Amino acid sequence: MSKKINRREFLKWQMAAAIGSSSMLPLLGSFSNANAAPQKGGYKALVCVFLYGGNDSFNMIVPRDANSYGAYAKARQSLAVGKKSLLSINPANYNDGNHYGFHPAMPEARRLFNDKKLSIIANVGVLSEPITKEEYEAEIKSKPPQLFSHSSQQDQWMRARANIVYPFGWAGRMTDYLYSGSRTPSLAVNLTPNGVNLWQTGQKNSAYEIPASGVKTISFPTSGGEYDMKQAYQDIYDLETANKHTLVSHYAQIQKKSDKLSKFIQDKLENAIVPSKPFDKNSSVAKQLEMVSKLISIRDTFDDSIDRQIFFVGFKGWDTHKNQNERHPKLLKELSQSLNTFYSALEELGVENQVTTFTASEFGRTLTANNSGTDHGWGGHNLVMGGAVNGGDIFGTMPRIELNSPDAIERSTRVIPTTSVEQYSATLASWFGLSDQKINAVFPGLKRFDLGDLGFMS
Repeated sequence: MSKKINRREFLKWQMAAAIGSSSMLPLLGSFSNANAAPQKGGYKALVCVFLYGGNDSFNMIVPRDANSYGAYAKARQSLAVGKKSLLSINPANYNDGNHYGFHPAMPEARRLFNDKKLSIIANVGVLSEPITKEEYEAEIKSKPPQLFSHSSQQDQWMRARANIVYPFGWAGRMTDYLYSGSRTPSLAVNLTPNGVNLWQTGQKNSAYEIPASGVKTISFPTSGGEYDMKQAYQDIYDLETANKHTLVSHYAQIQKKSDKLSKFIQDKLENAIVPSKPFDKNSSVAKQLEMVSKLISIRDTFDDSIDRQIFFVGFKGWDTHKNQNERHPKLLKELSQSLNTFYSALEELGVENQVTTFTASEFGRTLTANNSGTDHGWGGHNLVMGGAVNGGDIFGTMPRIELNSPDAIERSTRVIPTTSVEQYSATLASWFGLSDQKINAVFPGLKRFDLGDLGFMS
């Protein structure tokens, strides 16, 4: 039987737990936004679908004309997608003399592309500055630190600042600028069904997590080693906020606000519009996108007017070091179907022109196989979807997928990005409403690249 814990012991234990816990920090930031007044203006939303692990996008979009496909097949060997199975596309403006197609597992994405609701952003990656193969090998230009590392490249993607360790992501910094001074965003502006992330973390504003499974009301742990903790937590929760012990008082306030806010959101979600086209209940990314569509449908119930929303969706499993031929098509199918269902939900809500969904992944994969999979690469392709997208086209520059590629380093296996994360992100931020002056502040490295706007947003 666990023993009772006295007040002094509990406070010592709780202080250690609070100091050692990172989960309290985003919680504190979230509640300050609960009753803030929204900005005025037309509604827009950004939805980031982050492909954790590194997507082998050179099998997502594949060259299919005779010469370029032959070179691709020699480089990819056992990983090459069959030429006859490729889903052909005809970009509206992009023309490098080659023809391309989607992986056969992605008919929905190909249809969205043909319907001009989706475009491909070619060969994106973390860059300190433009760099060629010769400059990389001669070490005459700077390159991002810790290339090919999952955690480092994920952070650099989300920060959109390659050469600096920085605690804030570009969406969080953007929110700080959009709601500067005394103006603070509504609770409903910065949301995630995938947990706290660097991308949405700002100096003043951070994301509020609403799990894809729904909001849970507060519960207390039943034990802490030898101690009976449930009653102790309940006692702390019930304390008046005027309690003389600062930590206890603050903890009680947070718990009360958390419980109140959870019940508030639960009540709002009961009025959410359920899409007529069902999302796949067995797919994590589909369930997250379903929650995003529900949150968009009830945005006006949080405040009189919500004119900006930012969402983060995480999709794990893309680190295909082995069994890629079995694993990767399933991932691409799940992504394609989920994006298609989400777009249908947005059409039902009448906001398909106001919501832009885009993919991101820390890096691409190597051109050549490593046994039955691929290793960590650098550049890779991404997708951007929405009615405001200049759809049915390819933006950027497609690399040459071949042995001894002039566009690849490290024994010609890792493709050098030709489009920076800053360029990709700044184009989205500009559409979202960030001024040129604030774009330069959020993306200080953008000045190193010729194009600050890639033109894929109308």
